[in-house]
Amino acid sequence: MFDNRSMLAGIRVVEMANVISGPFAGMLLADLGADVVKVEMTGTGDPFRIWAGESAAISPAFAAYNRGKRSIELDIKTPRGRENYLHLAANADVVIENFRPGALDRAGVGYEALKQRAPGLVYCSISGMGQSGPYRDLPTFDGIAQAMSGLWSQLVDMETPDPVGPPISDQLTGLYAAYGVLGALVSRGTTGLGRRIDVSMLGATIAFQPHGVAEYLLTGAIADKSSRARVSQSFAFVCADGLPLAIHLSSPPKFWLALLAAIDRKDLGDHPDYATKSMRERNYERLRQELAAVFGTRDRSHWLERLIASDVPCGPLNTVAEAMTDPQAKALRMARTFGKGERALPLVGYAIDDPHRPEDEADRPVPLLGEHTAQILEELGLSDAANSASLSSTS
Repeated sequence: MFDNRSMLAGIRVVEMANVISGPFAGMLLADLGADVVKVEMTGTGDPFRIWAGESAAISPAFAAYNRGKRSIELDIKTPRGRENYLHLAANADVVIENFRPGALDRAGVGYEALKQRAPGLVYCSISGMGQSGPYRDLPTFDGIAQAMSGLWSQLVDMETPDPVGPPISDQLTGLYAAYGVLGALVSRGTTGLGRRIDVSMLGATIAFQPHGVAEYLLTGAIADKSSRARVSQSFAFVCADGLPLAIHLSSPPKFWLALLAAIDRKDLGDHPDYATKSMRERNYERLRQELAAVFGTRDRSHWLERLIASDVPCGPLNTVAEAMTDPQAKALRMARTFGKGERALPLVGYAIDDPHRPEDEADRPVPLLGEHTAQILEELGLSDAANSASLSSTS
C-alpha cells in the first residue's frame, strides 16, 4: 500500500484525533507516504463520519480529511485497550492528538506514558489555546480561534462581522502541526531522540499573520479588511454580465500602466490622485470606484481577454465549482479519485507536485470505521479479536 518512492515511506503515524486539525495534519503526512493509523471511538468513530446528521459511514466532511489512512478501533477505557494503544503508539514514529490538554495524560496514555517506552517518538499535541496560560482549558473551535487571533477582523466589516469562509484556523493548525512533525523527524534522524511539540489553534492563526502583526508591533497600525487590498493594489469588479473578476497589480509600475492601456484609461496615469503607488494606496476607494465603472460596461470575457493580452495579473473570481472545472486546475489534477469500485471518491488533489510520487490513489481510499483493526493488531502481535473495541473520546 505504501510505496518506497514516497517521501515518508516507512514512517508510521498514529492519529489520535478527530474532526479537522489533527486529521488534516495526518492526511498531509499520509499524502507524503506515511502509514497513518487513525484511532477511532466505539461505534461512531470520528464525529465527522456522521457530520450534520448524515447516516453514511463516510460523509463529505470525513472524506475531506481522512483519505489514505487505516482505521482501528480501540477502547482506552479498558485495561486491555489502553495497553494495546500504548503498544501501538510506542511502535510508531509519530503520534498526533487533538484532545483537550491533559485528557490523555489522565487516561494514562499521554506523552509521559509513551516517552518511557519510546524515546524516539515524535509526539504532537494540538489544542485550542495551548498547553498553558489562562485560556488553556477553554473549549475552542475554528471560529473562536479566528476571532481571538485577529484574523476574522481582517475578513469582514467589524460593524457587521458575520462568519465567513472555510475553517481557516482548523486547517492552518493542521498545516503547522504537519510542518512541526516533519522538522522533529529530521531532528530525530540526527540525534536519535524524539520530542514533544505543541501546536495551538490560537498560536497557529496568529503566526499566519506575520505582516499584520509586524505592522502593529513596529508601527502601531491595525490591519482591517481593506489593508492588504490597498497595499497590494488588489481589486474585484463585477462586469456587465454580472460575473466578477479579480486584479492584483502589486508594486511593479508596469502592471498599473498595462491595466490603463487594457481599459483605455491612460488618462488615469496622469491624475494627481493616482500618479504614484503611494497615492493610489491613499486614494484606493476612489480609484476602485473609478475602475468599477469601467468594468461594468462590458462582459467579463471581454475584459479578461484584454487584460491577459496586456499581461495584467488577473483571473475570474470563481466559485468552488468553477475553480474545479477550470482547465488550469484540471492540468494540475486538483481533483483525483481515491479508492476504486464502490469505494472510489473524487477528492481534492495535492498541493505539492512531486514527480516521484507513486500513482497510488486507487489504493488509498477513505477508510471505513475499524476497517483495519484486525490487520493492525496482527502486525503488532495482538490479534485477539477482543481487543478491537474502539476509543471513547474525552475531548
